[in-house]
Amino acid sequence: MNIRPIMCMSISNYLNNSRIISLATLVLLSTALFVGCGESSVTVSNLSCEYLTDPIGIDEKNPRLSWQLKSGQRGQKQTAYRVLVASSKEKLDKSTADFWDTGKVKSDQSILVAYDGRELVSRTHCFWKVMSWDKDGNPSKWSETAEWSMGLLKSGDWTAKWITNPAPKRLSYPWLRQTFDLKENIERAVIHVNTPSYYELHINGKKVSPYVLTPGISKIDKRFLVNSYDVTSYLVKGTNCIALWMGPGWHQPGTGNKYNSPILRAQLDIHLPSGLTVIGTDSDWRVHESCISQIGSWEWNEFGGEHFDAREYLQDWNQADLDDSDWLYAGEIAPPEVLHSWQGCESPRLSQAVSPKRIFQLNNGKWLIDFGRPLTGWMNLKMHDLTAGQNIHIYYADLNYNDYDQEMNIAGSSTDGFQHFNQQDTYIARGEGSESFHSRFNYHSFRYALITGLDQKPALEDASAMMIEPDIPSAGKFECSNELFNSIHETTRYTFRTQNPGLALGTGEAREKSAYGDGGVHLSGYLYNFKCDANFRKWIRDWSDNQRQDGWFGHTAPAFEDHGGGPPWGGQASELVRRMAYWYGDTRIVEQMYPLLRKYVEYIESNTKEDILRVYSPTDRKWQMMFIGDWAAPTEKPLSSFNQPKDDPTEWEFLNNSYRVLLWRQLADFARILGRNDEYLRCHKHIQKIRPLIHKEFFMPEKGTYVFNNQACLAMALYAQIPPKDLRPEIMAQLENEIVVNKKGHLSTGMQGTFAMLDLLTRTNRNDLIALIMGQTTYPSWGYLIQGLGLNTWPELWNGGGSHVILVTATPGAWFYEGLGGILPDYEYPGFKHFILRPGFVKSVDWVKCSYESPYGEIVSNWNSENGSITWDISVPPNSSATVYVPGNNITEGGKNAETAEGICFVKYDDGYSIFRVESGEYSFKN
Repeated sequence: MNIRPIMCMSISNYLNNSRIISLATLVLLSTALFVGCGESSVTVSNLSCEYLTDPIGIDEKNPRLSWQLKSGQRGQKQTAYRVLVASSKEKLDKSTADFWDTGKVKSDQSILVAYDGRELVSRTHCFWKVMSWDKDGNPSKWSETAEWSMGLLKSGDWTAKWITNPAPKRLSYPWLRQTFDLKENIERAVIHVNTPSYYELHINGKKVSPYVLTPGISKIDKRFLVNSYDVTSYLVKGTNCIALWMGPGWHQPGTGNKYNSPILRAQLDIHLPSGLTVIGTDSDWRVHESCISQIGSWEWNEFGGEHFDAREYLQDWNQADLDDSDWLYAGEIAPPEVLHSWQGCESPRLSQAVSPKRIFQLNNGKWLIDFGRPLTGWMNLKMHDLTAGQNIHIYYADLNYNDYDQEMNIAGSSTDGFQHFNQQDTYIARGEGSESFHSRFNYHSFRYALITGLDQKPALEDASAMMIEPDIPSAGKFECSNELFNSIHETTRYTFRTQNPGLALGTGEAREKSAYGDGGVHLSGYLYNFKCDANFRKWIRDWSDNQRQDGWFGHTAPAFEDHGGGPPWGGQASELVRRMAYWYGDTRIVEQMYPLLRKYVEYIESNTKEDILRVYSPTDRKWQMMFIGDWAAPTEKPLSSFNQPKDDPTEWEFLNNSYRVLLWRQLADFARILGRNDEYLRCHKHIQKIRPLIHKEFFMPEKGTYVFNNQACLAMALYAQIPPKDLRPEIMAQLENEIVVNKKGHLSTGMQGTFAMLDLLTRTNRNDLIALIMGQTTYPSWGYLIQGLGLNTWPELWNGGGSHVILVTATPGAWFYEGLGGILPDYEYPGFKHFILRPGFVKSVDWVKCSYESPYGEIVSNWNSENGSITWDISVPPNSSATVYVPGNNITEGGKNAETAEGICFVKYDDGYSIFRVESGEYSFKN
């Protein structure tokens, strides 16, 4: 029996069916829907726990489980599910769920289903699978088995002691090790490593995991992170050795490290046939200074690098048979008084090596290696015929001022015209034939390496650059007929790869930038290009740890000192929560963060006078760096300038008052998501009060515009709906005139203004104006940076100056997906349960191929425009639906009238668009 359900529904409810159905038909219908007629063609795949695949060592007591459906049939969705969780794969294979059996749950929820079974204690290993019932009530096959394991949840579960190097000769980069014997075969072994410093973990001479620069960064005066690894395959019956090589990382003497050495506790839980054996760090462990010492003080312009003396390297430091009797015993220390949490997101790893584009010698004898493109990571250098003690020094630079005719801003230290910010390494040769070097516990942002001390030119194959980037999958793909747009998209995507906010990787000279409030304007671009859910969640925790008692979030998270910024910088915490709520459907994090976000809004309000936010500084620094409105806007000509704040704060008061309304609006939205109607009404009432007051304060009736009517101020005011409703079309017309006429299609906005303007124009369907801006190739524009200056990453400034590994100008990332691809969230249905498809069919683009991996699966939007006719192929993932805007009328789908096609319901014709409600499946529209 094939009973086709009625597909047509409004945004909030299915339309009532007016057809009279007989009692017998109702019985048949209910039987088909709830009993089913056989096995479904739907398959269940991509199982995840807390956003990750088979995570180890989690500390969520009620972890959330997600899965996706696959089907080639239109209108497929989940009507019920069953989750089984067992203590072993063998039990799960027999469908014996000794931890949790949900039974058949009538629900379409397939993301973030909270575990609600037997209490999960430390070390619990969970195996799970899912069955889903489809739209006709037919069950799927069971999914493949997935798993997760719990970490050490209580302080008493840790028997390992905190240890360190008891007698460091300098800031220590020590080796630590312990050997032990196992007399039985190993069933399972998991090691938990808890430290604020970077480390490499080795067992029996093998490095555990491909990750580098672990753990991620945290606010180390409040929280240390724990990473757990399954090391079953590394252990042997007999003698074993656990060894760690450590570097201080962010745990420096200037950030609270009183031991002048890394500190850690590590605990290996080994499950044997006879029971649990625990090997933990204590005073029996051995410690030895390694061959690395630190260059630089680990602060702005002084992040330096590593001094590596190969003569002091111990070849077998990580082997079980090494005689370590002359090593020191580790010193036990008091447990740090901080929180300890599972890292909860992907760690960074090395990507594919990049070969140099050229190697040549400068006039002063230095060797220059040019990799052709800036990156964040390491250089691996092979060197030949070195003598013992030979000193090779390397500077890492991101910008060569000699390549530019115009004056460029020098943002940090430089040598020979190369901007290097004192990023450097030194290698002292062992003197044994060929030798190689790369960093271990530091990293650099660079395109160039300037080398002294080498007697011969390195061959191209002797050098390689390795980008360090988070181990996260791609989320989106985009290409179109406009090659300039493709270049802008690719450059933006690549620049994102050089940064990693949740793990605080990024620009080498000023690493706060990667975790800075700068990132708030790039979040949508990040998530359309890469799967950022776990990373964003970790970053939100960093912002929560940052908050002062008075509510101020700071401008960087995690923060190690005060940095410049303004209300939008701390407001990034709210922006992150907004992305987690609407793009990923995470309401738990909204609930956790709501009190903190409210406290921040109240802190902003405490700086108002007569309900107008006035200039303030949350620290003892001058307001010019602590009340920033729109940062790094282009100057009139491409001169050397950061466009520093002016003495008159009025412009930034206007911008920040508008942003203040956005914070209140987001708070209201979060209250609505949580079902807190009292809070929603309180926020809404306050917004209704302050909007007209802000408008009155900054609007000049005699001129019919605002005190500052540049692009940033107009866009931010419209974005926050500051103008009265009847005045908004006029202010929008002024913004359009400012773009098209006064700036001749160019932008004049800085970081915050560009994001507000692009997001505003995208959501008001003015993609024509964005396309005009994107299409410019003269200063200031993205096209100018690519074609005029030949850049292939975004710089800090619109004239090409400043850092070349930074996100300040990298704001266009989302538009390619939301504007040209037309893939937009529907805020009434968080997590892309229902979404909007409304591309901007602009004149400068003939075709687009675009996709985005939503929580429910891949969304596809591919269109082609030819001779005034548009062909548009879309794909809506199973268990989700979309509102589709097709320009014109008389629309066909698959060659037939779209209004009668399966899975489609015509909603209305409005403003030149035929609007349809579309169920899951693949469709081909044509106008």
